[in-house]
Amino acid sequence: MATAEQRNHARNYLKKAEEYAASAVANLAAGRYTPAAGDSIHAGICAKDAIVTVLTGSTRKGTDHATAAKELRRALGARSVAATAERALRELLAVKGDVEYGTNLITGAKAEPLVRRADSLVELATEIVRLGG
Repeated sequence: MATAEQRNHARNYLKKAEEYAASAVANLAAGRYTPAAGDSIHAGICAKDAIVTVLTGSTRKGTDHATAAKELRRALGARSVAATAERALRELLAVKGDVEYGTNLITGAKAEPLVRRADSLVELATEIVRLGG
């Protein structure tokens, strides 16, 4: 069970996730597909941080993104959404390098599903953080 301070950290991660997700939606609507994809990735990461922090008390920080999805899955345990959430985060993280460091621009067809995946993770984080798990 998370302490009051850890719950506050989780709420801050959730706020960041919500802001990135809102920016992703706005960028998608404006045809700014690369920023929409980037914001989606960051929304998903922040949503993971919120979920893991509120459920376990802390979240790992690092550059090994494969462990981030596993960490999310472990924190969600036997919840029916665990596999879907892990897959959504994996799919977001799989394109992080291309979106942030690659030379190709992101198309609307590629950005739209990323925004949806991020939204699903933010919705899950909202449910878990705000409703107490």
